[in-house]
Amino acid sequence: MSGRATSTPGGKPPLYKIVMLGDSGVGKTSLVARLTNPDRPLNHDISATMGIEFDTQMLDTPQGKVKAQIWDTAGQERFARVLLPTYFRKAKGVILVYDITNAKSFESLSERWMAQLNDHSNADELAKLLVGNKSDLEASREVTKEKAISFCQEYGMEFLETSAKSGDNVLPAFEKLIGIVHDRALNAQSKNKASGHGGIKGVGGNNQNKSGGGGGGDPNNTSGSSGGGGSGSGTVKLEDGNTSGEGGDSGACGC
Repeated sequence: MSGRATSTPGGKPPLYKIVMLGDSGVGKTSLVARLTNPDRPLNHDISATMGIEFDTQMLDTPQGKVKAQIWDTAGQERFARVLLPTYFRKAKGVILVYDITNAKSFESLSERWMAQLNDHSNADELAKLLVGNKSDLEASREVTKEKAISFCQEYGMEFLETSAKSGDNVLPAFEKLIGIVHDRALNAQSKNKASGHGGIKGVGGNNQNKSGGGGGGDPNNTSGSSGGGGSGSGTVKLEDGNTSGEGGDSGACGC
């Protein structure tokens, strides 16, 4: 991406929680892995996510750098039913992922995932992006771009096709969504200032729990970050809901 944005003026970059939705096997975990480790060979044997995992990544927007906390959860329904209420809490954006070579994964978006989104969150307030993954498998395509565009028009969201394997459009997809999230936050901040309030609302706040693993502190800590980097990770175990991880943002999980 040309013309990298500069740091947010006047302070540390805000932190926003982004969640990933989609059937098991569509490549949600691979997309996050490609974003956070773009130069590392993709592990084609990535096992299905069994609980909740999250990574933090510094991203550029036209208004400056922001930090995205990206939550990835199990696509299997038996896990999703238990995890989704926690998963959506304090989320500001959602990426819905399907596999362009699997028509069923696309049909599940309207049959299952949009219903879950409406049941467990205020869907109208969430920034939404539709991602058709595995664009490198064009010869095996089962979902046309026209169908995807029609879905986006129906539900009011943006659309991109990506390839976690090649890295094509992976960074632009996350930057596109986080840019929408940040624009909304800045607009809300302007309205709050006009009415005598201020501040950008992201994940957590002054009273957030800071006892998580790894960083256990300021969710906006950007030490060790440069360019589009600066990542951390953690997990939420299904059996106890506790977080642990590395990178300094587990205390800002927004649970």
